[in-house]
Amino acid sequence: MIDTLGQDLRYGLRALRRNPGFALATILTIALGIGANTAIFSLIRGVLLRPLPYLEADRLVSIREQHVQEGERLASYPTFEDWRRETDGFDGLAFIRGSTVILKGADGPEQVIAGYASPDFFRIVGAVPVLGRTFSPEEQRAAGPDVSVISYALWQRRFGGESAVIGRSMRLGDRTVTIVGVMPPGFAYPEWAALWMPIARLPVSEQALLTARGLHTDSRVIGRLRPGLSLEQAQARLSAIAGRLAAAYPAESAGWTRARLSRLTEDVIGDSRSPLLILQATVFIVLLIGCANLANLSLARGTARSRELAVRTALGASRGRLIQQLLIECAVLTLAGGIAGVLIATWAVALLRSTMPEVLPRLTEVTVDRWVLGFGLLLSALSAVAFGLLPTLRVSRPRLTDALAEGGWQAGSGAAGSRTRGLLIVAEVALAMILLVGAGLLLKSFARLESVPLGFEADHLLTLRVIPPTPRYDDPDRAVALYQRLQAAVAAAPGVEAVALSNHVPLTGASMPTRVAVEGQSDPETELVTLFRTISPEYFETMRIPLLKGRGLTAADLAASSSAVVVNQAFVRRYWPGRDPIGKRVTVFKSVQPRADFGQPLDGIVVGLVGDVRHFGQETDVVPEAYLPYLRNPPRWVSLVVRTKLDPELMIVPLRRVVLSVEPDLPVVGDGLWTGFAPVESFLVQGRAPRTLNTVLLAAFAATALLLAMIGLYGVVAYMVVQREREIGLRIALGAQRADVLKLVLRRTILLGAGGLALGTLGALLLTRFMASLLFGVTSTDLATFGIVMAALACVTMLAAYVPALRATRVDPMISLRSD
Repeated sequence: MIDTLGQDLRYGLRALRRNPGFALATILTIALGIGANTAIFSLIRGVLLRPLPYLEADRLVSIREQHVQEGERLASYPTFEDWRRETDGFDGLAFIRGSTVILKGADGPEQVIAGYASPDFFRIVGAVPVLGRTFSPEEQRAAGPDVSVISYALWQRRFGGESAVIGRSMRLGDRTVTIVGVMPPGFAYPEWAALWMPIARLPVSEQALLTARGLHTDSRVIGRLRPGLSLEQAQARLSAIAGRLAAAYPAESAGWTRARLSRLTEDVIGDSRSPLLILQATVFIVLLIGCANLANLSLARGTARSRELAVRTALGASRGRLIQQLLIECAVLTLAGGIAGVLIATWAVALLRSTMPEVLPRLTEVTVDRWVLGFGLLLSALSAVAFGLLPTLRVSRPRLTDALAEGGWQAGSGAAGSRTRGLLIVAEVALAMILLVGAGLLLKSFARLESVPLGFEADHLLTLRVIPPTPRYDDPDRAVALYQRLQAAVAAAPGVEAVALSNHVPLTGASMPTRVAVEGQSDPETELVTLFRTISPEYFETMRIPLLKGRGLTAADLAASSSAVVVNQAFVRRYWPGRDPIGKRVTVFKSVQPRADFGQPLDGIVVGLVGDVRHFGQETDVVPEAYLPYLRNPPRWVSLVVRTKLDPELMIVPLRRVVLSVEPDLPVVGDGLWTGFAPVESFLVQGRAPRTLNTVLLAAFAATALLLAMIGLYGVVAYMVVQREREIGLRIALGAQRADVLKLVLRRTILLGAGGLALGTLGALLLTRFMASLLFGVTSTDLATFGIVMAALACVTMLAAYVPALRATRVDPMISLRSD
């Protein structure tokens, strides 16, 4: 047996060397198909299938409050404490709060995000540091020492991966903090945390967090389910507690009578599951089309080898031996293609990790491991069967009489073989139709999204979050003086057109939903909510937000006695539909947030109406916004917004120097978009990055599928012309016109294409329903997209067939009949 396998392997290699074109085409087709499938599977494994790097991660859950009608929200710290004391469904609950801190060092100040964690946080997640330890009970107390556990990424980037980092001190603002531990690579919960500190060591300016039941931002609550307790049971028990809290604290919790639990894995991966599964299905379809092409190619090659196989059969070779020989040739090709495909996948994953680390959650954990390699080998084996088995079974039964006859009429061909090749082409066209419709829907969605107005001009805008160093600027008046010096210095810099201040910049994700009371709205059952925006008078001009009525804010409105308020159109549509807002009274109650004057509401009179701004991105609806002068509520930190005359990227370095000349301790660089000078357009690009990636990949795979289908159709028609060359020559000799020959060849192509389009349309109608979550402004049954794709695919089909059909009209009847 081993000897015969060795003989067949050597013979197969010689046969492939004699046909290098066939071998190269096969290896490249398989490599592209398996490479794409393996790359996407590596993403699925790393993002969806690989367990989180926590102890018994399946028992970890994320917990939010749920309203009876209005969705979900993050839990406040007092609510978390009540849950922790009263529940019996968990082995523990933990709270973590995010806060931006300034890390000082030899490379200058840098903004990073610290996670202030409750005592049980590290125990609940079951994370073990790679160096050092987590917090001791003494360090968890308010009077304990300042200590921190840092992330693996921060250890590598800021401390060079030195093992002696344990026990070292680092400066966080005005505090000296001792590093006691380094977390392992892959541990990133929450995903924004660069380091962790005990929640009892919150800065004095944020201590109100521990008692503010109405504060619901920048925090997470997680829990570890008790063994044997289901998610539903734990949710029911916690909801009962939430109901009691809603009754006990109606001002902060009325209507928030439920708890919403979800697996921590689902919380981490977000909405990445559907796009990845759709991409995996897409690349699998591409592989199927490639296999169908190779099967057609193998059928044609097998027919050409019919004399060789007939001779071997006549000399005593069994059919099993012929099948073994042909399958070994297929195995050699698919093994080579599979190896090349895995190399392509490894390169693609490395490229994606280095260029788009924030497009997918857990992308840094994606690798081509042994499971991915096994998947690639399995695909290689399946590909060998898919493109090799059917042709092998077909050509391993040579018709000896026809095959051995010199110049036999259509030797080795027949109706069965023709039908098989036709069915494969129908399948290719149908699969290409499905992918093209999917790509068309995504492209149309992307175009619709691009056309949605933001309400301001994002180009040539830079922003910097300014966090004044403590304790030097703890006094609000000193902080305001710093803001004004910065604004004046940046405005005087060359290349700057305008500068403004705001508490939050659109597209950055930061916001402050606020309760308001408005004139003419007195229903106590209706909770009125708006976005609370504090700005400098130059804000609307800098952002280029149009003023529609009245006036904007002026320098005079910065006086403490001013009551000027500007609202947007969404505010008017919700609270004063059809009425003139100018002169109407508004009271802003503000959110309960540390380090600000939140005891007294802010009264105001509307002096202007501005256009709507899509604060959270183009896919979101506009929301009511109220703009007040920033000095009426001096913020703990402020965002500087700069409109530049030059490319904003070129302005970052000189503007950093300007800011540092005003205050050397201000961080102007950081780890992430939110923590340094950044173009506002970069937030827009980042927000659209997952949709962009999905659209580009699906469009590329659909184009590949179309090309493969076109090549397959061309090959089938060209082979048919060769097989029927004598028949065509005879028809021409008997008086057939070239137009008749053209119709004869194209008629079969039209039938195959029509069958593929019909089948593909049905498949697209069934499968594109699963893409609904990826679409924007387009339905999964968009008739225009279906029509354009069908017309384009029909034209491509006819083009692929026209060239060999035209060649058929030029057959010389004398030459073709002379060979008979």
